[in-house]
Amino acid sequence: MTAEGDGVGVALIDREGLIDAVILKHNKMLEKYNFEFEELDTRFSSYSRGIEDTKKKHEEILERIDVLKEKRQQLYHQAEMTLEKLIESGMQQKDVNTIRDNILKAKSLSSGDEEKTVVASILSALSIGELSESKSSIKSKIEEAVASHEELISIYGIESTLTDDQKLHEDELSKAKPRHSWLEKRVQSHKEALKYWESLKNAEKEVTTV
Repeated sequence: MTAEGDGVGVALIDREGLIDAVILKHNKMLEKYNFEFEELDTRFSSYSRGIEDTKKKHEEILERIDVLKEKRQQLYHQAEMTLEKLIESGMQQKDVNTIRDNILKAKSLSSGDEEKTVVASILSALSIGELSESKSSIKSKIEEAVASHEELISIYGIESTLTDDQKLHEDELSKAKPRHSWLEKRVQSHKEALKYWESLKNAEKEVTTV
């Protein structure tokens, strides 16, 4: 509807036009916020999945670390328990004691290179004289213990990477969360407003058609 006054045209919006304008405004705002929300929600979900996946892998790694630690200690202990048989095969007590000291030292070392140096001296001592079943058993257990330690060291590196990845995902999630929550509320608010105004428009139509 248009009213004329002093040659100036003034547009007057009736009730139906006002409702249409309000619906249009809410639709535009909903489209704007919904676009940003969906894009952010995709990243939000990705960060959340990343955290869960990393936690799961981390738990598996920690379990493997415990297994390897226990396995390494058991192998060195089993090798140590077999040493007495070397005396039965003719090895000097002092040489057996030296090997025992080196086994105790090797299994306490955290450095793979230092451990290999100590183990090399053990294997060298075992190579003196005739080869026996006891020597072969000790050698096999010590070499397996070293292999377990090597895997353990490599897994520590993986664990460190997983920890860094989890922290990165958590930081990104923390940054995105406030905006994500705000957008979610705005989208819901405009949806509810639209529902209200559209129901009002439909009610107006029903009145005018009666």
